[in-house]
Amino acid sequence: MDQQQRDQQWRLLLAFGLSILLWVGYQKLVIERYETPPPPPGEIATQEPGSTPNTTLPPPPAATAKASGDVAAPPDGATVVVDTDVTRATITARGGRLLGLELKAYPQTNAPSSPPLNLVAPGDVLPLAVELTDGQSDAGIQYSADVAALQASGTERKILILHGTLTDGRAIEKRFTFQGDRYEFEVEVRVTGGKAAALTLPMQPPLDATGRGYETAVSLQGPKYAYDALSKITAEGLNRPGATWSGFATHYFLTALAPLSGPTDAVYHLVSKDLSVMRQAAASDAASFVVYAGPKDEASLERAGHQFSRALDFGYFWFAAVPLLHALRFLNRVFGNYGIAIILLTTAVKILTIPLTQTSFKNMRAMQKLQPEMTKLREKFKDDPTAMQKEMMELYRRHRVNPLSGCLPMVLQIPIFIGLYNSLSGAIELRHAPFTLWIRDLSSPDRLMVAGVGIPVLTLLMGATMLIQQWLTPQQGDPTQQRVMMFMPLIFTFMFINLPSGLVLYWLVNNVLTIAQQYWMLRTSK
Repeated sequence: MDQQQRDQQWRLLLAFGLSILLWVGYQKLVIERYETPPPPPGEIATQEPGSTPNTTLPPPPAATAKASGDVAAPPDGATVVVDTDVTRATITARGGRLLGLELKAYPQTNAPSSPPLNLVAPGDVLPLAVELTDGQSDAGIQYSADVAALQASGTERKILILHGTLTDGRAIEKRFTFQGDRYEFEVEVRVTGGKAAALTLPMQPPLDATGRGYETAVSLQGPKYAYDALSKITAEGLNRPGATWSGFATHYFLTALAPLSGPTDAVYHLVSKDLSVMRQAAASDAASFVVYAGPKDEASLERAGHQFSRALDFGYFWFAAVPLLHALRFLNRVFGNYGIAIILLTTAVKILTIPLTQTSFKNMRAMQKLQPEMTKLREKFKDDPTAMQKEMMELYRRHRVNPLSGCLPMVLQIPIFIGLYNSLSGAIELRHAPFTLWIRDLSSPDRLMVAGVGIPVLTLLMGATMLIQQWLTPQQGDPTQQRVMMFMPLIFTFMFINLPSGLVLYWLVNNVLTIAQQYWMLRTSK
């Protein structure tokens, strides 16, 4: 108890630093650990019976891995291509499923010749197969389309109708409705003398410059936004009852299904070693779904409705992250460079927090001046903790120093810091956004190639500035605490090596501004 009160300020400072370290470490060691590489294509041999609405969906059948080339062809080669302003969808006549869905505004890499990002992986397990209540699936049905191709622009809405016949002779109709300027589209299924039970969505790996595939299974259940690492999906299933929508998400992209009739049950299943499938139940005879397949862009998600925008998760400090993200976009519109926007936004935040930083610094200086007297009191009353505590409090009172006042301003900055961190790490605008010189993608780790070796220049500079900042900070606490704090720059440098260069740029600029402020305060306080 005595030690805790004696060093309250430095313990809080240390807790703040370590909490940030643990938070960043969680992002690197836990979240990214479960990112899944592109899965090998597989095929589902048979379909198990579906379920009635609002009940748990049955597990899917076993899947068998099947080799495939770079381009998957439908069994009979027949496809219908739907071109919109933002996507190019290829739909197979066999099964009426998505063979491909390219996002025209998002290349796979930042190379000039990079093809558009395709949200559908090659293979026979293709999205949007329909399961019926009697156990049949339309995956093997040969449909006939009412048009050979379709094109929609602006607010135009175009409908593709597929007609087919089930093995028992019943008719099935599958309708796709696209709008020219939207990433979402509608799928409606009608069956003569029956109804659809579920629409399936396999895990598809849209690759970005880092080669990362889908990292989480996501769903919205009432007010709760649920997300799980793919490692949690087992053959027994991961149930999401009463889901408004469900699907898979990467850092920057979302593929999800929302029943138009309202929330229904969804379930995720592992059907092979590397392949998971999500199945969203239908809730009416005419099963209708909205499919969102596109970027986790705020405007696009809001336009899609059905609360898809909840996929943009900025954490507990969303109230700081959202306005900071809007400010970042505004600065980019003015200056045309997200790197410059990050520098200016960081500077603006630093200016706004100057009073808090100055208050914290002054109190730390005051506490530093008391260190000799505190050391004497510890020695004098080392065998009488109660007396030492009383004398310490009297020392604080006599010099008008509050041991907690130095930490409080820093604690107040935590929402701003984490909010800015989340806005930068989650902004799809930074994907493939160039800055200057060797930094051509602010969403990728910083590497300057020298003789075939990638050197993290920004990260090393960031570590050096943290060391300078630590050296300029008034030292307090016992020698052990001081040594721990001196290790922080090294630890943070290691943690930031593989973080996006946009985040490293923010931290570097913030450190440089803090050093300038500390130097000025040291000069003026003498």
